[in-house]
Amino acid sequence: MRIQKEKELLINLLKTNQVIKFGKFTLSSGRESDYYVDMKKAITDPQILSLVAKIITHMIQDHQIDKIAGPALGAVPIATAVALHSDIPMLMIRKAQKDYGTSKLIEGDLKVGDKVIVVEDVTTTGKSLLKAVKAVTDNGGQIERAFVVVDREEGAVEELRKEGLQLEPLVSITDFK
Repeated sequence: MRIQKEKELLINLLKTNQVIKFGKFTLSSGRESDYYVDMKKAITDPQILSLVAKIITHMIQDHQIDKIAGPALGAVPIATAVALHSDIPMLMIRKAQKDYGTSKLIEGDLKVGDKVIVVEDVTTTGKSLLKAVKAVTDNGGQIERAFVVVDREEGAVEELRKEGLQLEPLVSITDFK
């Protein structure tokens, strides 16, 4: 019950802060859309970010989780906030392996067998989230759960299901229509 009330509050905060914008937009994929999810606006707002972290922390509190992982850029603040709320260390997953310094794709201390949750700000097809999942598993981590703040409902849940993972959206675009 508590989680449902927090999700309702999250929907209201996202609406109030106009995170979901309706109109004509060109997405990063080049595709046209009738709405835009401005998650950078949401994850830079302390009230929204804190609430997202509380919801995810409540959802994982009865599970043994070793690390919270977030792909750059949008999910890093979410992973950080969840780490602070849950007292579980975090991992940052780069978009590409760097070609200088330590050449790491994952920043943070991932040990073989670590139980990891992956968080994302917004999903469309789920491709970037699957890339992050693969980075963790290729480096010995075990993905326990995957969360997204807003799911655009354009195939991400189904794509992750094909890979044996359940994507758990905090809210979906339907909540705003």
